[in-house]
Amino acid sequence: MRHEEVIDAVADWFRKDRNVVLVAKGYGRFFPNPDVQARYRNNKVAFVECKPSGRSGREYLTGLGQCLAYLTFAEYSYLALPREEMKKYMRYFWVEEVGLLSVKPNLTVELIRRPQESKVMVVKGEPRVRGYGYYRDLKPLEIHAILKAIHKTRVLYDNPSKDIVEAAIWQEVLRLRNIKSKKQKNSWILNIKLLLRDLQLINPSDYSLTEDGFRLLQLGNLPDRRAYLDELTRCFLLNANYIDIVTLIQEINDEYRGFNNIQEFKKVLSERILKKKLATKNTNVMRDLQDILRILRELGILSDWRKFGLGFGQYSVNWKRTLTLISNR
Repeated sequence: MRHEEVIDAVADWFRKDRNVVLVAKGYGRFFPNPDVQARYRNNKVAFVECKPSGRSGREYLTGLGQCLAYLTFAEYSYLALPREEMKKYMRYFWVEEVGLLSVKPNLTVELIRRPQESKVMVVKGEPRVRGYGYYRDLKPLEIHAILKAIHKTRVLYDNPSKDIVEAAIWQEVLRLRNIKSKKQKNSWILNIKLLLRDLQLINPSDYSLTEDGFRLLQLGNLPDRRAYLDELTRCFLLNANYIDIVTLIQEINDEYRGFNNIQEFKKVLSERILKKKLATKNTNVMRDLQDILRILRELGILSDWRKFGLGFGQYSVNWKRTLTLISNR
């Protein structure tokens, strides 16, 4: 059983829980970044570490250690394994604080042990309302320019405060967009911080660049920007979990013969996103899609809106590019 199959099965299991309002999958490289994250109606959070078939016992025990570490960030923690591996190694997973999930060959999930609520949680992230990355307006090359400004500021100053880094970001925004009014500063800074956080390019506590952030910074300095754009696209698809939105678009294309207009399509996609618990009911998904569909087109994942017989239209997914990028992670 592949890693992605275990993740998808566990995510679907949480979506069926009426007390769960948000389910997010994670593929990024920094910690903590659980394979599945679920938020309950009472705002408590569960982190899940998923492991595939055919790995060594050492890796499964490492997974247990990750679950224990998750308890400093979330109220609940689970370890999810394929059924055969769970049977073989379960006697080693004696730490009762960690819940256990067994994934059967038909990809249904069995709860083996409920987790205990954390008694050691020291850091809890801001409540999320989306299972996908927050994105507003920034163009691909502007993202590189802002990463460059952040890195330059952190090199220039020894452990600069967030205010110093944000001032540098704002100066870069003024340069890029020729903005005259300072009234927009707070909204710009917040939007940029949330985007870079969800792309997993910065550590939001101090704006230091992550491994992916440094890689994008370096690739963007090359004369040929194609490698940079490919890596940025991978970050949107995997780190920000836009791959789930792209998958839903394909699902809708397979079910509908097309739409009269883009707004009609966005309404169906928005409803599907909410049904899949990729966003909470209080999230303005229609507003999100205004920017998400645009960046997916700019990155070559979606086609422009195409009309065909009887006036119907749709976006087509460039699966060749998509699968190439996500398989090279």
